[in-house]
Amino acid sequence: MGVENVITVFVLGVFVFSFFSFKSLAIFQQCSYKVKEFMPTIFKKRKGEIMRLSTYSLCFCVLMALVTVAFNNNLACYSYSCFIVCVAFSGTFYLSSKILKQPKFTNRYLRIYAVSAIFYGLIVVSILKLVFLLVFWGRLLFAVSFALLPILIPFIIVIGKLVNFPYDATRYKLSILKCKKEIAKNKNLIKIGITGSFGKTSVKNYLEKMLSTKYKVLASPKSYNTPLGICKTVKGGVLGYDVFIAEMGARYPNDINKLCKIVKPNVGIITGITEQHTATLGSIEDVKKAKNQLIEALDNNSLAFFSMQTKYSRQMYEEAKIEKFAVGKESHCLVYYKNFIQDNLGISFELVVGDESYKVFAPLIGEHNAFNVCMATAVSLKLGVKIQNILSVISTLEAVDHRAKIMNTPNGITVIDDGYNANVEGIKSTANAIKNFTGFKIAVTSGIVEVGKKAHEINIKIGKILAENFDLIIAVGVNAPIIRQGAEVLGREVICVEQTKDAKKIIKQRAKSNDVVAFFNDLTDRY
Repeated sequence: MGVENVITVFVLGVFVFSFFSFKSLAIFQQCSYKVKEFMPTIFKKRKGEIMRLSTYSLCFCVLMALVTVAFNNNLACYSYSCFIVCVAFSGTFYLSSKILKQPKFTNRYLRIYAVSAIFYGLIVVSILKLVFLLVFWGRLLFAVSFALLPILIPFIIVIGKLVNFPYDATRYKLSILKCKKEIAKNKNLIKIGITGSFGKTSVKNYLEKMLSTKYKVLASPKSYNTPLGICKTVKGGVLGYDVFIAEMGARYPNDINKLCKIVKPNVGIITGITEQHTATLGSIEDVKKAKNQLIEALDNNSLAFFSMQTKYSRQMYEEAKIEKFAVGKESHCLVYYKNFIQDNLGISFELVVGDESYKVFAPLIGEHNAFNVCMATAVSLKLGVKIQNILSVISTLEAVDHRAKIMNTPNGITVIDDGYNANVEGIKSTANAIKNFTGFKIAVTSGIVEVGKKAHEINIKIGKILAENFDLIIAVGVNAPIIRQGAEVLGREVICVEQTKDAKKIIKQRAKSNDVVAFFNDLTDRY
Protein backbone atom coordinates (compact mmCIF):
# COMPACT_ATOMS: atom_id res chain seq x y z
CA MET A 1 0.00 0.00 0.00
CA GLY A 2 1.64 3.23 -1.16
CA VAL A 3 2.07 6.42 0.84
CA GLU A 4 -0.14 8.26 -1.64
CA ASN A 5 -3.01 5.87 -0.85
CA VAL A 6 -2.61 6.47 2.88
CA ILE A 7 -2.64 10.24 2.41
CA THR A 8 -5.66 10.07 0.11
CA VAL A 9 -7.62 7.94 2.55
CA PHE A 10 -6.64 10.16 5.50
CA VAL A 11 -7.79 13.29 3.66
CA LEU A 12 -10.98 11.48 2.69
CA GLY A 13 -11.61 10.64 6.33
CA VAL A 14 -11.10 14.27 7.40
CA PHE A 15 -13.50 15.41 4.67
CA VAL A 16 -16.20 13.01 5.79
CA PHE A 17 -15.71 13.90 9.46
CA SER A 18 -15.93 17.62 8.70
CA PHE A 19 -19.29 17.26 7.01
CA PHE A 20 -20.89 14.72 9.32
CA SER A 21 -19.65 16.24 12.60
CA PHE A 22 -20.73 19.86 12.10
CA LYS A 23 -24.02 19.58 13.95
CA SER A 24 -22.66 17.38 16.75
CA LEU A 25 -19.79 19.81 17.34
CA ALA A 26 -22.25 22.72 17.50
CA ILE A 27 -24.36 20.87 20.07
CA PHE A 28 -21.21 20.02 22.06
CA GLN A 29 -20.34 23.73 22.18
CA GLN A 30 -23.86 24.61 23.30
CA CYS A 31 -23.47 22.04 26.09
CA SER A 32 -20.36 23.96 27.24
CA TYR A 33 -18.20 21.00 26.15
CA LYS A 34 -19.52 19.01 29.12
CA VAL A 35 -19.64 15.31 28.24
CA LYS A 36 -22.27 14.52 30.88
CA GLU A 37 -24.60 17.03 29.21
CA PHE A 38 -23.62 16.33 25.60
CA MET A 39 -24.24 12.59 25.60
CA PRO A 40 -27.80 12.73 27.02
CA THR A 41 -28.57 15.57 24.61
CA ILE A 42 -27.37 13.54 21.63
CA PHE A 43 -28.88 10.18 22.57
CA LYS A 44 -32.06 11.28 24.38
CA LYS A 45 -33.14 14.85 23.67
CA ARG A 46 -31.88 14.77 20.07
CA LYS A 47 -32.07 11.05 19.41
CA GLY A 48 -33.75 11.84 16.08
CA GLU A 49 -30.41 13.24 14.91
CA ILE A 50 -28.62 10.00 15.77
CA MET A 51 -31.29 8.02 13.93
CA ARG A 52 -30.90 10.34 10.97
CA LEU A 53 -27.11 10.06 11.10
CA SER A 54 -27.41 6.27 11.23
CA THR A 55 -29.76 6.26 8.23
CA TYR A 56 -27.37 8.42 6.21
CA SER A 57 -24.46 6.26 7.24
CA LEU A 58 -26.21 3.07 6.15
CA CYS A 59 -27.11 4.65 2.80
CA PHE A 60 -23.49 5.75 2.50
CA CYS A 61 -22.51 2.12 3.17
CA VAL A 62 -24.69 0.86 0.32
CA LEU A 63 -23.23 3.41 -2.12
CA MET A 64 -19.67 2.50 -1.17
CA ALA A 65 -20.45 -1.17 -1.61
CA LEU A 66 -21.85 -0.47 -5.09
CA VAL A 67 -18.68 1.45 -5.99
CA THR A 68 -16.61 -1.53 -4.87
CA VAL A 69 -18.65 -3.90 -7.05
CA ALA A 70 -18.62 -1.56 -10.07
CA PHE A 71 -14.88 -0.80 -10.06
CA ASN A 72 -13.39 -3.95 -8.56
CA ASN A 73 -10.95 -4.48 -11.43
CA ASN A 74 -9.70 -0.90 -11.73
CA LEU A 75 -7.91 0.48 -8.64
CA ALA A 76 -7.66 4.02 -10.03
CA CYS A 77 -11.37 4.22 -10.88
CA TYR A 78 -12.20 2.66 -7.51
CA SER A 79 -10.16 5.32 -5.67
CA TYR A 80 -11.55 8.29 -7.60
CA SER A 81 -15.11 6.99 -7.33
CA CYS A 82 -14.73 6.53 -3.57
CA PHE A 83 -13.52 10.10 -3.24
CA ILE A 84 -16.38 11.53 -5.31
CA VAL A 85 -19.02 9.49 -3.47
CA CYS A 86 -17.62 10.41 -0.06
CA VAL A 87 -17.43 14.15 -0.69
CA ALA A 88 -20.75 14.31 -2.55
CA PHE A 89 -22.66 12.21 -0.03
CA SER A 90 -21.24 13.78 3.12
CA GLY A 91 -21.66 17.22 1.51
CA THR A 92 -25.33 16.45 0.92
CA PHE A 93 -25.66 15.47 4.57
CA TYR A 94 -24.06 18.75 5.64
CA LEU A 95 -26.35 20.84 3.45
CA SER A 96 -29.46 19.09 4.75
CA SER A 97 -28.34 19.14 8.38
CA LYS A 98 -29.61 22.54 9.45
CA ILE A 99 -28.83 24.09 12.82
CA LEU A 100 -30.54 27.18 14.16
CA LYS A 101 -27.74 28.40 16.39
CA GLN A 102 -24.51 28.42 14.43
CA PRO A 103 -21.35 27.47 16.33
CA LYS A 104 -18.74 30.05 17.27
CA PHE A 105 -15.39 29.10 15.79
CA THR A 106 -13.43 29.77 18.95
CA ASN A 107 -9.91 28.45 19.51
CA ARG A 108 -11.27 25.71 21.74
CA TYR A 109 -13.86 24.65 19.16
CA LEU A 110 -11.19 24.51 16.44
CA ARG A 111 -8.81 22.53 18.66
CA ILE A 112 -11.43 19.90 19.43
CA TYR A 113 -12.41 19.74 15.77
CA ALA A 114 -8.78 19.36 14.62
CA VAL A 115 -7.92 16.58 17.09
CA SER A 116 -11.18 14.73 16.38
CA ALA A 117 -10.74 15.01 12.61
CA ILE A 118 -7.14 13.74 12.79
CA PHE A 119 -8.22 10.86 15.01
CA TYR A 120 -11.03 10.01 12.58
CA GLY A 121 -8.59 10.06 9.65
CA LEU A 122 -6.18 7.78 11.52
CA ILE A 123 -8.99 5.31 12.22
CA VAL A 124 -9.77 5.20 8.50
CA VAL A 125 -6.09 4.64 7.66
CA SER A 126 -5.90 1.89 10.29
CA ILE A 127 -8.87 0.13 8.75
CA LEU A 128 -7.22 0.47 5.38
CA LYS A 129 -4.01 -1.15 6.63
CA LEU A 130 -5.92 -4.00 8.26
CA VAL A 131 -8.26 -4.96 5.43
CA PHE A 132 -7.11 -3.34 2.20
CA LEU A 133 -5.97 -6.12 -0.06
CA LEU A 134 -5.91 -5.89 -3.81
CA VAL A 135 -8.90 -8.21 -3.91
CA PHE A 136 -12.61 -7.64 -3.95
CA TRP A 137 -13.46 -8.63 -0.34
CA GLY A 138 -10.74 -6.46 1.14
CA ARG A 139 -11.95 -3.38 -0.68
CA LEU A 140 -15.57 -4.13 0.17
CA LEU A 141 -14.77 -4.55 3.86
CA PHE A 142 -12.85 -1.25 3.86
CA ALA A 143 -15.69 0.58 2.07
CA VAL A 144 -18.34 -0.76 4.44
CA SER A 145 -16.28 0.02 7.57
CA PHE A 146 -15.47 3.51 6.36
CA ALA A 147 -19.13 4.24 5.56
CA LEU A 148 -20.34 3.08 8.99
CA LEU A 149 -17.83 5.20 10.93
CA PRO A 150 -19.97 8.40 11.01
CA ILE A 151 -22.19 6.71 13.61
CA LEU A 152 -19.25 6.97 16.02
CA ILE A 153 -18.73 10.71 15.52
CA PRO A 154 -20.19 11.82 18.92
CA PHE A 155 -17.73 9.48 20.70
CA ILE A 156 -14.81 10.66 18.56
CA ILE A 157 -15.66 14.28 19.45
CA VAL A 158 -15.51 13.36 23.14
CA ILE A 159 -12.08 11.79 22.55
CA GLY A 160 -11.02 15.04 20.88
CA LYS A 161 -12.10 16.93 23.99
CA LEU A 162 -10.26 14.53 26.31
CA VAL A 163 -7.03 14.83 24.32
CA ASN A 164 -7.31 18.62 24.58
CA PHE A 165 -8.17 18.50 28.28
CA PRO A 166 -4.64 18.95 29.75
CA TYR A 167 -4.03 22.00 27.56
CA ASP A 168 -7.49 23.47 28.23
CA ALA A 169 -7.22 22.86 31.98
CA THR A 170 -3.79 24.50 32.15
CA ARG A 171 -4.91 27.45 30.05
CA TYR A 172 -8.04 27.81 32.19
CA LYS A 173 -6.04 27.90 35.45
CA LEU A 174 -3.56 30.41 34.06
CA SER A 175 -6.40 32.64 32.83
CA ILE A 176 -8.09 32.54 36.24
CA LEU A 177 -4.81 33.30 38.03
CA LYS A 178 -4.10 36.24 35.73
CA CYS A 179 -7.64 37.54 36.15
CA LYS A 180 -7.43 37.41 39.95
CA LYS A 181 -4.14 39.30 39.92
CA GLU A 182 -5.57 41.92 37.58
CA ILE A 183 -8.61 42.55 39.80
CA ALA A 184 -6.44 42.62 42.95
CA LYS A 185 -4.36 45.48 41.49
CA ASN A 186 -7.27 47.90 42.03
CA LYS A 187 -7.61 48.02 45.84
CA ASN A 188 -10.49 50.52 45.79
CA LEU A 189 -12.57 48.75 43.17
CA ILE A 190 -16.25 48.26 44.04
CA LYS A 191 -17.02 44.71 42.88
CA ILE A 192 -20.66 43.84 42.30
CA GLY A 193 -21.87 40.28 41.75
CA ILE A 194 -25.32 39.69 40.23
CA THR A 195 -27.03 36.30 40.19
CA GLY A 196 -30.52 34.82 40.11
CA SER A 197 -32.75 32.71 37.92
CA PHE A 198 -33.77 35.66 35.75
CA GLY A 199 -33.14 39.36 35.16
CA LYS A 200 -29.35 39.27 35.65
CA THR A 201 -28.38 40.86 32.35
CA SER A 202 -31.14 43.49 32.43
CA VAL A 203 -30.31 44.59 36.01
CA LYS A 204 -26.61 44.65 35.10
CA ASN A 205 -27.19 46.87 32.06
CA TYR A 206 -29.53 49.28 33.88
CA LEU A 207 -27.17 49.46 36.86
CA GLU A 208 -24.19 50.16 34.61
CA LYS A 209 -25.96 53.16 33.08
CA MET A 210 -27.03 54.57 36.44
CA LEU A 211 -23.62 54.13 38.08
CA SER A 212 -21.90 55.65 35.05
CA THR A 213 -23.34 59.04 36.01
CA LYS A 214 -20.86 59.06 38.94
CA TYR A 215 -18.28 56.31 38.37
CA LYS A 216 -16.20 54.77 35.62
CA VAL A 217 -17.82 51.35 35.27
CA LEU A 218 -16.63 48.06 33.78
CA ALA A 219 -19.36 45.45 33.28
CA SER A 220 -19.25 41.97 31.79
CA PRO A 221 -20.72 42.29 28.26
CA LYS A 222 -23.78 40.49 26.90
CA SER A 223 -24.41 37.39 29.01
CA TYR A 224 -20.79 36.73 29.94
CA ASN A 225 -21.39 34.98 33.25
CA THR A 226 -18.80 32.18 33.37
CA PRO A 227 -15.21 32.19 34.71
CA LEU A 228 -13.73 32.60 31.23
CA GLY A 229 -16.32 35.27 30.44
CA ILE A 230 -15.16 37.22 33.50
CA CYS A 231 -11.51 36.71 32.47
CA LYS A 232 -12.24 38.06 29.02
CA THR A 233 -13.96 41.10 30.53
CA VAL A 234 -10.97 42.12 32.68
CA LYS A 235 -8.37 41.19 30.08
CA GLY A 236 -7.72 44.84 29.31
CA GLY A 237 -7.22 45.64 32.99
CA VAL A 238 -9.34 47.21 35.74
CA LEU A 239 -7.02 50.03 36.76
CA GLY A 240 -8.79 53.32 36.19
CA TYR A 241 -12.23 51.84 36.87
CA ASP A 242 -14.25 52.54 40.02
CA VAL A 243 -16.81 49.75 39.70
CA PHE A 244 -16.76 46.25 38.22
CA ILE A 245 -20.13 44.52 37.65
CA ALA A 246 -19.93 40.76 37.16
CA GLU A 247 -22.94 38.75 36.05
CA MET A 248 -22.77 35.29 37.62
CA GLY A 249 -24.50 32.27 36.08
CA ALA A 250 -25.00 28.88 37.70
CA ARG A 251 -25.86 25.68 35.89
CA TYR A 252 -23.97 23.39 38.26
CA PRO A 253 -23.70 23.41 42.09
CA ASN A 254 -20.30 25.10 42.53
CA ASP A 255 -20.41 27.61 39.67
CA ILE A 256 -21.13 30.73 41.76
CA ASN A 257 -18.46 29.79 44.29
CA LYS A 258 -15.86 29.63 41.50
CA LEU A 259 -16.88 33.05 40.21
CA CYS A 260 -16.80 34.62 43.68
CA LYS A 261 -13.25 33.35 44.24
CA ILE A 262 -12.23 35.24 41.11
CA VAL A 263 -14.17 38.48 41.64
CA LYS A 264 -14.32 38.63 45.48
CA PRO A 265 -17.43 40.84 45.41
CA ASN A 266 -18.30 43.36 48.10
CA VAL A 267 -21.81 43.96 46.78
CA GLY A 268 -24.22 41.09 46.04
CA ILE A 269 -27.52 41.18 44.12
CA ILE A 270 -30.11 38.37 44.04
CA THR A 271 -32.67 39.05 41.29
CA GLY A 272 -35.02 36.16 42.09
CA ILE A 273 -35.13 32.37 42.35
CA THR A 274 -37.26 30.03 40.22
CA GLU A 275 -37.02 26.43 38.98
CA GLN A 276 -34.69 27.41 36.14
CA HIS A 277 -31.70 25.00 35.85
CA THR A 278 -33.13 22.43 38.27
CA ALA A 279 -32.27 19.86 35.60
CA THR A 280 -28.56 20.44 36.30
CA LEU A 281 -28.62 21.91 39.82
CA GLY A 282 -31.16 19.55 41.39
CA SER A 283 -34.21 20.74 43.38
CA ILE A 284 -35.37 24.32 43.87
CA GLU A 285 -33.63 24.19 47.26
CA ASP A 286 -30.41 23.32 45.44
CA VAL A 287 -30.91 26.32 43.15
CA LYS A 288 -31.32 28.51 46.23
CA LYS A 289 -28.14 27.07 47.79
CA ALA A 290 -26.19 27.63 44.58
CA LYS A 291 -27.29 31.27 44.29
CA ASN A 292 -26.70 31.85 48.01
CA GLN A 293 -22.98 31.19 47.47
CA LEU A 294 -22.78 34.83 46.35
CA ILE A 295 -24.12 36.03 49.72
CA GLU A 296 -21.86 33.63 51.62
CA ALA A 297 -18.86 35.08 49.79
CA LEU A 298 -19.57 38.61 51.09
CA ASP A 299 -17.83 39.83 54.26
CA ASN A 300 -19.44 41.83 57.10
CA ASN A 301 -18.65 45.16 55.41
CA SER A 302 -20.48 44.21 52.22
CA LEU A 303 -23.95 45.10 50.95
CA ALA A 304 -26.57 42.57 49.82
CA PHE A 305 -29.72 43.31 47.80
CA PHE A 306 -32.60 40.84 47.50
CA SER A 307 -35.66 40.57 45.29
CA MET A 308 -38.94 40.21 47.18
CA GLN A 309 -40.57 38.91 43.98
CA THR A 310 -39.98 35.22 44.66
CA LYS A 311 -40.41 32.98 47.71
CA TYR A 312 -36.86 31.68 47.82
CA SER A 313 -35.17 35.06 47.40
CA ARG A 314 -37.30 36.32 50.32
CA GLN A 315 -36.05 33.41 52.38
CA MET A 316 -32.47 34.27 51.46
CA TYR A 317 -33.10 37.85 52.60
CA GLU A 318 -34.43 36.67 55.96
CA GLU A 319 -31.47 34.31 56.48
CA ALA A 320 -28.72 36.78 55.48
CA LYS A 321 -26.54 38.01 58.38
CA ILE A 322 -24.91 41.01 56.69
CA GLU A 323 -26.23 44.48 55.81
CA LYS A 324 -29.14 43.76 53.50
CA PHE A 325 -31.83 45.56 51.53
CA ALA A 326 -35.15 44.40 50.11
CA VAL A 327 -36.40 45.48 46.67
CA GLY A 328 -39.76 44.77 45.10
CA LYS A 329 -43.39 45.83 45.35
CA GLU A 330 -43.93 45.95 49.10
CA SER A 331 -43.80 49.21 51.08
CA HIS A 332 -41.17 47.86 53.51
CA CYS A 333 -38.60 47.66 50.68
CA LEU A 334 -35.75 50.12 50.31
CA VAL A 335 -37.03 50.85 46.79
CA TYR A 336 -40.35 49.67 45.43
CA TYR A 337 -42.86 50.48 42.70
CA LYS A 338 -46.62 50.95 42.51
CA ASN A 339 -49.34 51.98 40.05
CA PHE A 340 -47.76 50.08 37.16
CA ILE A 341 -49.12 50.82 33.67
CA GLN A 342 -48.14 49.18 30.37
CA ASP A 343 -48.93 50.51 26.91
CA ASN A 344 -47.49 50.10 23.42
CA LEU A 345 -44.82 52.74 24.12
CA GLY A 346 -43.46 51.29 27.36
CA ILE A 347 -43.97 51.10 31.13
CA SER A 348 -45.00 53.81 33.58
CA PHE A 349 -45.00 53.50 37.36
CA GLU A 350 -44.27 55.30 40.60
CA LEU A 351 -40.76 54.70 41.90
CA VAL A 352 -40.86 54.95 45.67
CA VAL A 353 -37.72 55.69 47.70
CA GLY A 354 -38.39 56.19 51.39
CA ASP A 355 -41.01 58.93 51.71
CA GLU A 356 -40.48 60.18 48.16
CA SER A 357 -42.37 59.00 45.08
CA TYR A 358 -41.34 59.67 41.48
CA LYS A 359 -43.43 59.08 38.37
CA VAL A 360 -41.21 57.46 35.75
CA PHE A 361 -41.46 56.08 32.22
CA ALA A 362 -39.16 53.61 30.46
CA PRO A 363 -39.46 52.31 26.86
CA LEU A 364 -39.60 48.71 28.11
CA ILE A 365 -42.17 45.95 28.31
CA GLY A 366 -43.32 43.89 31.28
CA GLU A 367 -43.79 44.48 34.99
CA HIS A 368 -40.60 42.53 35.67
CA ASN A 369 -38.71 45.46 34.15
CA ALA A 370 -40.21 47.79 36.76
CA PHE A 371 -38.59 45.54 39.35
CA ASN A 372 -35.30 45.51 37.41
CA VAL A 373 -35.30 49.32 37.44
CA CYS A 374 -36.01 49.32 41.19
CA MET A 375 -33.12 46.94 41.87
CA ALA A 376 -30.66 49.01 39.84
CA THR A 377 -31.95 52.15 41.57
CA ALA A 378 -31.53 50.68 45.07
CA VAL A 379 -27.91 49.65 44.44
CA SER A 380 -27.07 52.98 42.78
CA LEU A 381 -28.49 54.99 45.68
CA LYS A 382 -26.51 53.00 48.25
CA LEU A 383 -23.37 53.62 46.21
CA GLY A 384 -23.92 57.35 46.28
CA VAL A 385 -25.60 58.16 42.97
CA LYS A 386 -28.08 61.06 43.17
CA ILE A 387 -31.73 60.27 42.55
CA GLN A 388 -31.93 63.03 39.90
CA ASN A 389 -29.22 61.28 37.86
CA ILE A 390 -31.01 57.95 38.22
CA LEU A 391 -34.32 59.42 37.04
CA SER A 392 -32.65 60.95 33.99
CA VAL A 393 -31.28 57.51 33.03
CA ILE A 394 -34.53 55.54 33.46
CA SER A 395 -36.26 57.20 30.49
CA THR A 396 -33.33 56.22 28.22
CA LEU A 397 -33.15 52.53 29.16
CA GLU A 398 -33.35 50.00 26.32
CA ALA A 399 -34.40 46.36 26.37
CA VAL A 400 -31.59 43.83 26.22
CA ASP A 401 -31.54 41.69 23.07
CA HIS A 402 -33.93 38.70 23.30
CA ARG A 403 -35.40 39.96 26.58
CA ALA A 404 -38.83 41.42 25.82
CA LYS A 405 -37.42 43.60 23.06
CA ILE A 406 -40.00 45.30 20.83
CA MET A 407 -39.47 45.50 17.09
CA ASN A 408 -41.78 46.75 14.35
CA THR A 409 -41.75 45.11 10.93
CA PRO A 410 -42.23 47.07 7.64
CA ASN A 411 -45.71 45.53 7.24
CA GLY A 412 -46.91 46.88 10.59
CA ILE A 413 -46.57 43.79 12.79
CA THR A 414 -45.22 44.29 16.31
CA VAL A 415 -42.67 41.58 17.15
CA ILE A 416 -41.64 41.00 20.77
CA ASP A 417 -38.46 38.96 21.19
CA ASP A 418 -38.39 37.40 24.65
CA GLY A 419 -36.49 34.36 23.45
CA TYR A 420 -33.59 34.13 25.89
CA ASN A 421 -33.71 31.42 28.54
CA ALA A 422 -37.29 32.08 29.60
CA ASN A 423 -38.76 31.46 33.07
CA VAL A 424 -42.31 31.37 34.38
CA GLU A 425 -42.21 34.79 36.05
CA GLY A 426 -40.72 36.48 32.98
CA ILE A 427 -43.22 34.92 30.58
CA LYS A 428 -46.11 35.81 32.88
CA SER A 429 -44.96 39.42 33.14
CA THR A 430 -44.43 39.88 29.39
CA ALA A 431 -47.66 38.05 28.50
CA ASN A 432 -49.71 40.19 30.91
CA ALA A 433 -48.16 43.30 29.37
CA ILE A 434 -49.00 42.20 25.83
CA LYS A 435 -52.60 41.65 26.85
CA ASN A 436 -52.99 45.44 26.77
CA PHE A 437 -51.75 45.68 23.18
CA THR A 438 -54.23 46.07 20.35
CA GLY A 439 -54.57 43.60 17.45
CA PHE A 440 -54.55 39.81 17.08
CA LYS A 441 -51.93 38.29 19.40
CA ILE A 442 -49.78 35.26 18.53
CA ALA A 443 -47.39 33.57 20.97
CA VAL A 444 -44.59 31.28 19.83
CA THR A 445 -42.94 29.18 22.52
CA SER A 446 -41.02 25.98 23.08
CA GLY A 447 -41.70 26.18 26.79
CA ILE A 448 -39.34 26.04 29.72
CA VAL A 449 -36.27 23.81 29.60
CA GLU A 450 -33.72 22.66 32.17
CA VAL A 451 -36.35 22.23 34.90
CA GLY A 452 -35.92 18.47 35.32
CA LYS A 453 -38.88 16.47 36.67
CA LYS A 454 -41.09 19.55 36.89
CA ALA A 455 -41.06 20.05 33.11
CA HIS A 456 -44.62 18.76 32.67
CA GLU A 457 -46.09 20.80 35.53
CA ILE A 458 -44.32 24.02 34.56
CA ASN A 459 -45.13 23.81 30.84
CA ILE A 460 -48.80 23.15 31.65
CA LYS A 461 -48.65 26.43 33.58
CA ILE A 462 -46.99 28.17 30.60
CA GLY A 463 -49.83 27.00 28.35
CA LYS A 464 -52.41 28.47 30.73
CA ILE A 465 -50.56 31.79 31.09
CA LEU A 466 -50.31 32.24 27.32
CA ALA A 467 -53.94 31.18 26.80
CA GLU A 468 -55.04 33.98 29.12
CA ASN A 469 -53.27 36.63 27.03
CA PHE A 470 -53.02 35.46 23.40
CA ASP A 471 -55.43 34.57 20.61
CA LEU A 472 -53.21 31.93 19.01
CA ILE A 473 -50.40 29.86 20.53
CA ILE A 474 -47.82 28.11 18.36
CA ALA A 475 -46.07 25.49 20.50
CA VAL A 476 -42.68 24.31 19.24
CA GLY A 477 -40.71 21.12 19.84
CA VAL A 478 -40.82 18.44 22.51
CA ASN A 479 -42.86 20.50 24.99
CA ALA A 480 -45.57 21.37 22.44
CA PRO A 481 -48.14 18.71 23.50
CA ILE A 482 -47.78 19.75 27.16
CA ILE A 483 -48.20 23.45 26.35
CA ARG A 484 -51.28 22.62 24.25
CA GLN A 485 -52.73 20.64 27.15
CA GLY A 486 -52.43 23.69 29.41
CA ALA A 487 -53.76 26.17 26.84
CA GLU A 488 -56.74 24.13 25.69
CA VAL A 489 -58.20 24.22 29.19
CA LEU A 490 -59.23 27.79 28.35
CA GLY A 491 -60.34 26.84 24.86
CA ARG A 492 -57.53 28.70 23.10
CA GLU A 493 -56.34 27.77 19.60
CA VAL A 494 -53.00 25.93 19.71
CA ILE A 495 -50.88 24.72 16.79
CA CYS A 496 -48.01 22.31 17.48
CA VAL A 497 -44.95 22.35 15.20
CA GLU A 498 -41.52 20.73 15.28
CA GLN A 499 -39.28 23.75 14.65
CA THR A 500 -39.35 27.55 14.83
CA LYS A 501 -39.12 27.76 11.03
CA ASP A 502 -42.51 25.95 10.87
CA ALA A 503 -43.96 28.51 13.28
CA LYS A 504 -42.73 31.36 11.09
CA LYS A 505 -44.59 29.91 8.09
CA ILE A 506 -47.83 29.99 10.10
CA ILE A 507 -47.13 33.56 11.22
CA LYS A 508 -46.76 34.66 7.59
CA GLN A 509 -50.20 33.18 6.89
CA ARG A 510 -52.00 34.47 9.99
CA ALA A 511 -50.38 37.75 11.09
CA LYS A 512 -51.34 41.07 9.51
CA SER A 513 -50.79 44.78 10.14
CA ASN A 514 -51.31 45.92 13.78
CA ASP A 515 -51.04 42.34 15.08
CA VAL A 516 -48.57 41.26 17.77
CA VAL A 517 -46.22 38.27 17.60
CA ALA A 518 -44.24 37.31 20.71
CA PHE A 519 -41.42 34.75 20.81
CA PHE A 520 -40.82 33.10 24.17
CA ASN A 521 -37.70 30.98 24.65
CA ASP A 522 -36.07 29.11 21.74
CA LEU A 523 -33.69 26.87 23.70
CA THR A 524 -35.28 23.54 22.91
CA ASP A 525 -35.17 24.41 19.23
CA ARG A 526 -31.57 25.67 19.13
CA TYR A 527 -30.13 22.46 17.63
